Amino acid sequence: MYTPAHFALDDPSQQQALIADNPFAQLITMDGDGLPHASHLPFLFFSGRLDGHMAKANPQWQHFQSNRDVLAIFSGPHGYISPSWYKNAPNVPTWNYTALHVYGRPRLIEDADQKKARQAHLVEVMESGFDVPWRMELPESYEQGMLAGIVTFEIEITRMEGKAKLSQNRKPEDLQGAITGLRATGRAEDERLADVMAAQLG
Repeated sequence: MYTPAHFALDDPSQQQALIADNPFAQLITMDGDGLPHASHLPFLFFSGRLDGHMAKANPQWQHFQSNRDVLAIFSGPHGYISPSWYKNAPNVPTWNYTALHVYGRPRLIEDADQKKARQAHLVEVMESGFDVPWRMELPESYEQGMLAGIVTFEIEITRMEGKAKLSQNRKPEDLQGAITGLRATGRAEDERLADVMAAQLG
């Protein structure tokens, strides 16, 4: 990922926070013919690894090889930045965003108890903000059928590349103008992006 130094997101705690806040990623693999494949999947971060799963009917898991990295792309808030929001001129439009590329070696989780435990933990994390969290307490035959229909895997992380393009290279008055402009659009994604940008102002 092209990342000028002033846009680098290389603090591990910030990288992990981006995953926690945006756990739905694109998993990129290469098949035997060198063609790229992508699936959109939820992931949980643990020290040194990502936990994930996909439908067994999805052939992408068959691309996993112990000696070849896969790529998971996490995207945070993003949005269009109008030059009309800046005090200084001339300028051109741009797009601000946060993103994290996670590379690693995939490994299938075959143990039935581990598969169940990892799915239960995913549910626990995703349900944690609800007033009455749903628990993975299912009839055994139904549960076994559902677990048999997925492939559970982990990715041992080999490197992470993060980018936060948030107008850090602009003058403070231009950064503030972009934040104000984003908040005025009424779009929830723009509001999220404005919050991230505003954090730079202290």
